[in-house]
Amino acid sequence: MYHPRLKGDHYEMGLHYGELLYKAGETLSDVIKLTEKQKNFAFACLPVYEKYLPNIMEEVKGLAHGLTQKYEDVACWLISLYCFESTHGCSVFAVKENDHVYFARNMDMFPELKKTSESVLYIPQNKNAFIAHSTSMIAVEDGLNEHGLAAALTFLLPKSIKQGINGGFIVRHILEECGTAKEAADLLRTLPISSSHNIVVADKSGDMFVAECTAERLHIRHCEKYAVATNHFISSEMERYNNEEINWYGTADRFQTLETFLSCNEMDFAKSRELIAGKYGFTCQYEKKLHFDTIWSVVYDLSDLYNEVCEGNPSKSKFKYDNRLAWGLKKKYGTDASRKE
Repeated sequence: MYHPRLKGDHYEMGLHYGELLYKAGETLSDVIKLTEKQKNFAFACLPVYEKYLPNIMEEVKGLAHGLTQKYEDVACWLISLYCFESTHGCSVFAVKENDHVYFARNMDMFPELKKTSESVLYIPQNKNAFIAHSTSMIAVEDGLNEHGLAAALTFLLPKSIKQGINGGFIVRHILEECGTAKEAADLLRTLPISSSHNIVVADKSGDMFVAECTAERLHIRHCEKYAVATNHFISSEMERYNNEEINWYGTADRFQTLETFLSCNEMDFAKSRELIAGKYGFTCQYEKKLHFDTIWSVVYDLSDLYNEVCEGNPSKSKFKYDNRLAWGLKKKYGTDASRKE
C-alpha cells in the first residue's frame, strides 16, 4: 500500500501526489487508456463532476499536472471506474454497542492490486480531515473522518449507466463534507449517480444506514443496531437491480455470516476484527483458483477515532494500529485532542 499524507488546497494535494508518483517513475500511461465507449461516457459526465465536485476536480487537475498528463485523460479514467464492470467483492458492517460504534470492511479484489492500493491521510483546506483507502486515486472506497463519520462502498455489476457520479467519488465527497449520517443521507439525495453500489454510512452517535444506489434509483434503508452490505441489494424496492448470479463472489454467504453473528452477539473492537477476518464464518476465505482475495481490511471505532488496518487477507495477516488521523488532527488544530469539539 502507498501511504501518502496530503495537506493544503485541492490542487496542491493533487499536484504533490502526482509529482511524488512521477518521481517514482509512475505516469499512469498504462491505466488511463480507455475504450472509445468508456471515454465518450466519461467525457459526457465531466461537466457533472465539475458542477457537483469542483474542489475534488481541482485535485484531479493537480494530479494530472504532477504526472505530466492531460487533465481530461486522468479525469475520464477516474470517472469511468465502477461504471462498466465490477470485479470487487467487499463486505461492510457497522454496529452500535453501548457507547461505541464499530465499523469494518473487507476490500476484495485481484491480488496484484494489493501493492498499488492506497491508505491516504487527507487534510484538505477548509474541509474535514479523514483517513481513506482506495484501489484508485482521489476516489476512495472507505474512510473515517474527524467527526467520527465512516463510509464505505460495496459494488454491484451495473445493469445501466447514465451521466452522474460514481461511488468512489461519492464516498470521498461524504467524508470531506459531512459530520453526521443524516447530513450524508441528505447529500446523497442531491447527487446524480452513475454506478451500482451500496454505501454504508455510520456516525459516532450510532445513526447508520445503507444506501442502495443505481443510476436509475436510490433507496436508503435506515438501520437500528447494525448495518450490513455485501454485493447485492436486500430491499424489495431494489432487488430487480441485483446481479443475475445470486451468490456472486459469495455475496449471499458473506452477508449471512455478518447478519447472523451481529444479530445475536454483543460486540466490541476485537470481535469486530475477528468477524471481518472470517473467524465466525465465510467472509474472506476465497479459494486460490479464483485469483481473487481480500487485499485489505479495516476496523474503525467511530467513538474514539481509532482504526486498525490489515494490508492483506485478515484471516492470514495482522491488523495494525494506524495513528495518522490523530497525527493529522494535531497538525490541523495544533492540539493533542483527537478532534476539534
